[in-house]
Amino acid sequence: MASFSRDQTLTVYDYQNLGKNRWKALHFIARGVYLNRGRPYCLQDISQGAELHFCADGPHLPQSLRQQPCLTLRVTDVDNTAKGALLTQSGETLHRLSEEEIHDRNALKEIQGTVHDGPRGRAVRTLINLRRDLKNLDLKADSIQQKEHFRRPLMELLCLTPQDFEAVWRIVSRRAFGRVNTADVMRAVTREMGENRKAIFLKEAGKITKTVSYAEFEDYYEGLSIEIPDDEEYINNMRATWSI
Repeated sequence: MASFSRDQTLTVYDYQNLGKNRWKALHFIARGVYLNRGRPYCLQDISQGAELHFCADGPHLPQSLRQQPCLTLRVTDVDNTAKGALLTQSGETLHRLSEEEIHDRNALKEIQGTVHDGPRGRAVRTLINLRRDLKNLDLKADSIQQKEHFRRPLMELLCLTPQDFEAVWRIVSRRAFGRVNTADVMRAVTREMGENRKAIFLKEAGKITKTVSYAEFEDYYEGLSIEIPDDEEYINNMRATWSI
């Protein structure tokens, strides 16, 4: 990913291996100005764990991704030394969160805390069942139909109150340009595991058999992450499981 402070544009590259240590950088997200709640993304938005949202109609995206209402990219690693130098060079000033952003973060944090406490002891089964219930969600349905598809599984399996569901739906649909998908909702309500935990098993994603989708694999370990609060214990568990 590259961010250009001079004209507030950014681009995302897809590095493809051509063999014999040869790599080619292809555009994945075309260079342009992309907005985050009415303002362009900037260097300070690019931080570990941050999520960047884009319309899924970019010219370089594969057809499979264009079927989604919104593309969300998660930043897993940042060269903070280079970022600091660029911030100094550009003179970019710290932007403050709006009242709406602060309210949304606090609301999701409270809901995520409730969700984590609720299924402890059965988190793996709960998340897998939730994904299964939402698997056949009609992405072409209008926003009202989509909302009703999500309501029952979230309230029954995660024990969300009607008020919590409305808050989650409002926040996620706004971020997703009005078209919500399953991954966006599950990320919002479960408070994804930290980057150190996610990185330790993402390296093994290529070993998944054709009978288990990546989403199902991720749900299992997201549930396991809820069950194991201590980072060191979780990572040691992963290393023992995958011999890494």
